[in-house]
Order: sequence, then structure tokens, then C-alpha cells
Amino acid sequence: MATSQTEVESQAVELSAEAFEAFCDDISGMFGADMACEQQDVTTVTVKDLKKHFKKLTAVNSVKAEGVMDGTFQLVFDQGGLFTLSGVIVMMPANRILEEIKRGTVEDMEAMNDAIGETGNLLVGTWDRVFREGLEGHGHFVQSNSFIGKPWDEPEKTIGLAADGEFVFVSYEMTIGEYPAFKCGVIFPRTIFGSKSDAEQAASAQEEPKEKPATEEAAATEEKAEPAQEEPEEKPATEEATATEEKAEPAQEEPEEKPATEEATAEQKEADADTDASDNTIEEKPAVTDEKEESKEPAAGVVSETIQKMAESPAVLPGESTDIFLAICAKDIMEKNIIWGNPDDSVQQVLAKMQQADAGYTMVGSDGALEGIVSKSDIAGAISPYLRPIFAKWRRPLDDATLQIKTKWIMTRPVHTVSPDTSLAAIMQNMSQLGQRGLPVVDKQGKVQGLVTVFDIFRFMLNDNPNVSMIGKTSKAPPLI
Repeated sequence: MATSQTEVESQAVELSAEAFEAFCDDISGMFGADMACEQQDVTTVTVKDLKKHFKKLTAVNSVKAEGVMDGTFQLVFDQGGLFTLSGVIVMMPANRILEEIKRGTVEDMEAMNDAIGETGNLLVGTWDRVFREGLEGHGHFVQSNSFIGKPWDEPEKTIGLAADGEFVFVSYEMTIGEYPAFKCGVIFPRTIFGSKSDAEQAASAQEEPKEKPATEEAAATEEKAEPAQEEPEEKPATEEATATEEKAEPAQEEPEEKPATEEATAEQKEADADTDASDNTIEEKPAVTDEKEESKEPAAGVVSETIQKMAESPAVLPGESTDIFLAICAKDIMEKNIIWGNPDDSVQQVLAKMQQADAGYTMVGSDGALEGIVSKSDIAGAISPYLRPIFAKWRRPLDDATLQIKTKWIMTRPVHTVSPDTSLAAIMQNMSQLGQRGLPVVDKQGKVQGLVTVFDIFRFMLNDNPNVSMIGKTSKAPPLI
């Protein structure tokens, strides 16, 4: 059943509150700033009314909507919101943020253009996620334009709002930490909700024809009744016969057999299509399955055979006998000195711990219970490459902001683990199949006892090899920023 214009509008207004709240949660989590949002009013406004709400600099993100909402709407922030949000994201000093909230200019905003763009992308992404979950028939939200300045003199040119149009405006008040509250909101053109639903239009179309024939017949009856008293009896009879024939002709023109023939033909086509589809399915599916089996099984077999040979062949393990190698377990080679982090720790905090302990991995959790694991590679993928000393001259505040990303957003989970008694051959096989270079060692109670990495395995295998020099030590921790 189609959704009416009123229903879509009501749902959009309701979901806009959830979307702004989700945006606040995202910002709070990313930058550790307490952020809250409260809905104020839902009103019908014009451009002149919007000008009263947003008198100074205004940030407008135009969003293209596809699906049951079709068109463009605007997310708008006042000057306070503009400078507070961007200042928090680039970690600007509090006194500087407060100063620019009062006296900031367009030139000041241009210096933080990247931060503003990132805020817009995050905002639209959050809205898209909330509407995808809450609005049936939602397609997609994409940011089509962003504007900073005073858009009300030429609203259609700058932000796509008709100067004489009417819009649904949902206003909000936001706060970030101890900074002054600021205004924001969403502007919905009424056309974005569509016109009457298909069901409403169909109902109207069906109701009108039913009433008209009744009226026309009644009028025709009255007209016929009057002449019948004045004119001879033969004429009405002729007219009635003619009317009867005219009414009968349309009934004869609608062939009764044709729909049946068409239905039969349609049924035959559907049956044929189903038969063809079933035939094709029977022929094609085994072929696809065979291809997958042929592509996967040999590779897995090669890996298993190689690992098995490494585990059983003394030639692969210089200086060690087969019996000793097979007797080695995780508890014999694991690293017992491991470091722990909290899910809410920032990347910067975890990075400092790893560098201090010269560790390549951080266990995430508490009281020995493992929630996730962060590797050196996870850290490298999360932070900006411009934080490296070699790129120092291009380093910007937005690059520093990546250090405030929470550990829980980058950690690997669920975590694959091994027991203390897992054999070295089994550990190697697990690493090969999972594509991981480190596996936590967990006892029967679920407590972490240590960590086995590929480097621990290499050290054991090459320990007595006279052809390999192991002078010095390579750092395990991520490089200094």
C-alpha cells in the first residue's frame, strides 16, 4: 500500500530528531565532547522567515534524496554551530572557538574548509543511516552542495530554495560541552514528500465516475419524463429503443472471450518462463558450485600440505628433531607480557602504550576478558599518513584529529584465539587460513594468558640455525608520530 504525503512528512519530521541525535552521538564518540540536541518547533516558513532565524553566517548542506522522499532538502546551522563544530573537530583552543562564534568571518571559515566538508559528510551519512532504518521506501541521501555565507538574498541561486516557496522547517537547539547553545534545523520543501498517494488518486478517480453516471441518468430520466407527457407515445418508444440499443452496444463490444484468452496466454507464458527458469537453474547451479570448489579446494590443499610438511620435516626446522617440534605448544613460545587497552581509549593513548612497551598488539577489554585486538596495522590504517615526520610540513589540524578516534572503532572482533596446549602445527595452520599474524592464547576460563605471533614462530624455527644472524632487535611498536 502506498504511503500518503502526510504520512511521509510525519515520518520525516520524526526521523529528523533521531538523525540529529545520532549525529551528536557520533561526534561525542569521535572527539570526546559531550553533545546534545533538542527539537524546538515544526513550522511552515518562507525564505523571509528563515532569514529571521539565521541572521549572521549560515552553513547550508543541500542533500539530494532518492526514494519515497524525492528531491532536495537542506540541513542548516547558524554561525555558533558552524564555528563550534569545526573548532571541536580540528581541536581548536576553547578561547579561539568562543571568539570566532562572536566575530568569525567567511575568511575564517575558509581556513577550516576541510573540517567543514568532513562535518557535512558525517552529518549526511548519519541521516542516511537513520532514514534507511526507519523510513520504508527510502533510497539514498547524497550531499549535493554546501554553502557558507548569507544565502537569503539569492536563495534559489545559492541553496536552491525558491524565494516565494513554503517549506516545513524543523528547528533544533544543540550544545557541545560548555560552549553556548546554537541553532540548527532541516528545511523540507513540501514537494519532496510527493503529492497524493497512488491509492488516494485511484480512490478519487473511482468515486467521481460512479457519481457522474448516476447524475447524468437522473437528468436524462427527468428530461425524458417531461417530453413523454407532451409528445406522442411513439417518439419516446423510439428514443427508448435507440437508447437501449446504444447501451447494449458497448456491452457487446467488450468481448468476454478475449480476457480469458489473454489470461490463458499469460498463464502459459508464465508457466513456460517458470519451466525455462527451473531448467536453467538446474543446469547452471552445479556449474557455479563446481567452479568454486575447483578454485578453493586446490589452494586449501596446497596450504595444508605445506604446513604439514613444515611441521613434520626436520629439514624445514634446522637443529630440531621432528618429535621436539610436534611437542611444542602455544604456551611454550607465546609472549606473556601483553598490554591492555580500554574500548574508549583513543588511538593516541593506545599508540603511546604500544611504543612504551614496544608491542605490536594491544588486547582490548578488562579483567582478562577479551573484547577485541588492535594491531600495528590497525593503528597505521586509522591515523593520517601526514602525521609521519617526513610529511610534517603538510600536517594539518584535521590530521591530528585522527588520533582521537576510539579504539572500539578500529579493533578486530570477534577475536580468533588458541588454547595454551594448541600445537605449533595447528597454530600455523590457523594463521594461514585466517590470514592473521597474531593469535591470543586463552585458557578454559576465557582469560588471556599470552600472545603468539608469526615472529615467535620464526624465532623458534631459526633459533639454532648457524646460517641466520639475529643480532639486534627490530621494533614491534608502530613508529613514533
